[in-house]
Amino acid sequence: MVASGKRLATRAGNIVDIGITKVHLTEEDLAIERGLQNIIASFGTNHILYAEEEHDLFQNSDNLWVVDPISGTSGFIKGAPNSYSIVISHLVNHMTVFAAVYNPTADELFTAFAGKGAFLNNRPIKVSQAHSKVILRPSIAWKRPEVIEKVANLLSGYMVENNWNSIAVEYCAVACGRVDGIATFTKDAFPEFAGGFIIQEAGGKFTNIEGATNINPSDRVFVGGNPEFYDELFTLIKTGSNLKKILWN
Repeated sequence: MVASGKRLATRAGNIVDIGITKVHLTEEDLAIERGLQNIIASFGTNHILYAEEEHDLFQNSDNLWVVDPISGTSGFIKGAPNSYSIVISHLVNHMTVFAAVYNPTADELFTAFAGKGAFLNNRPIKVSQAHSKVILRPSIAWKRPEVIEKVANLLSGYMVENNWNSIAVEYCAVACGRVDGIATFTKDAFPEFAGGFIIQEAGGKFTNIEGATNINPSDRVFVGGNPEFYDELFTLIKTGSNLKKILWN
């Protein structure tokens, strides 16, 4: 994972988009996913890969590996710092037990193990205790700008950041206390299995918009943060914006 990330750092901004049926696909997306598939296959036939490019059919499995080979391919193609990462999580009996996010730009490897905490380059990390700084991060593929505008207005009393880093990197910023909370509007849920788990193991909360900690591949709206700030954000976003009505009516 780290070796692949270091290679990405040398190619960022100097690689072409080969996507035909989708935009923002590179040969590195495919190479990383295929490499991880080979590793996962060596664990046994009961280990199944669920990944963004060539293994995007979600299957129920006692050992499911959720992979985003490059979280933020568009940023990788542009060469924007911190805009891309590699993301892996391992679910056993539908519960996440391990997750990793590698940010090649900063050479930062975030990991988490069930019941053992979260780490940045092997050093323990914790969420903050503050209630002021929040990331509002819509995916570039999000098609409802009026929703984002409404939520942004609700968050106007906080320090809101939106620097278009990789969503997985943004979750890790919450986990290590650089920011206090996050609200995301996504095109898929691949980074959330790992990012949300890292936040949880760092002492925070992370759920979908229904308040469920065990997320589904179909979920698209997520809230996370340190426990008290998460409660503030979740209540504000879910009830203050009547979000479900806005999204699904």
